[in-house]
Amino acid sequence: MDTNRIKELVNSHGPLVVEKIGRLLNPFFLNFKNEKNRLLVFYFHGLYASEREKKLNHIDPQNNMTLNQFEDFIKYFLKNNYKFICPEDMNNDLDSSQQYVMITFDDGYFNNLLSCEILEKYKISAAYFLTTGNISENKSYWWDIIFKYRSKQGNSLENIRSEQISLKSLKHQNIVDYIVRNFGISSLNPWSDIDRPLNENEVKLLAKHPYTSIGNHTHNHSILTNYSRDEIVEELRRSNKSIFDMIGKYPISIAYPNGNFNDLVISIAKEEGFQYAFSIQHKANQLPVDNDNLISLNRFMASTDKINDYGSFYRMGYVPNYLFYSIKDRLTSFIKRK
Repeated sequence: MDTNRIKELVNSHGPLVVEKIGRLLNPFFLNFKNEKNRLLVFYFHGLYASEREKKLNHIDPQNNMTLNQFEDFIKYFLKNNYKFICPEDMNNDLDSSQQYVMITFDDGYFNNLLSCEILEKYKISAAYFLTTGNISENKSYWWDIIFKYRSKQGNSLENIRSEQISLKSLKHQNIVDYIVRNFGISSLNPWSDIDRPLNENEVKLLAKHPYTSIGNHTHNHSILTNYSRDEIVEELRRSNKSIFDMIGKYPISIAYPNGNFNDLVISIAKEEGFQYAFSIQHKANQLPVDNDNLISLNRFMASTDKINDYGSFYRMGYVPNYLFYSIKDRLTSFIKRK
């Protein structure tokens, strides 16, 4: 067996091995682990009203949950004595004897409104980070367009993911040009309530809900590390203005699109008045969070696996694939030094 084949097998099976071991050992270690003084932040994208909606393939599944799965997620953390908070709650000193969890939704899908009834039922908060350009123009999100049309053409999920990843190195207008060139101008139109963004009136309703917080996700879902200083400032300010025009106040928090940030992005986020910013570094946040880390808070992507099976990984502070690659990178670095 050649070296490349061995590497391929290790990379494909390694995370699964870590997951199997974790399912066995995590419950034991949690008996001794101190879960106090920590904040777990999760990001969601879309919600399905039912499994039937999911099978329609109107949006890229990317770990989107059904409403029942979302409720199970909440019940799991409440059962394990986690307190749900939103970004505004971090303005106050958080109780060091408590463990916290935060729900965040990225992008601004109309289907996020499904969450409100669940929030009311359990009296918990959630934050919604809006891509205001899609909202103002009622345009489908570009990754959903790739998924919808390529799936319809019979492309494999692996090929679709490869195409999506390649586009992430481009600026927004280049992605739009690519979409129009490959699928036509009409492809920007949503197919249904499943894949469409919120409209401005719905954002206003969402903002008035007693358990919601509204944040910035840029105007065009621009991956900010692809942009110059002036372009980053423009993206943040356009989104802030749109949010202010809709709800009458500026957001204090931002979720970086695709989780990408660097020193320049952090510097500008601070200059533009954001108190809290969220990445997608899959780790727990230890409390108290120092001021520098408040502008690059860690988040886990919520998994569609059964939360009773998978929740122990989050509570231990890791997810299997990231732990595997972290260990692998450290071993590789150690071997090279030798």
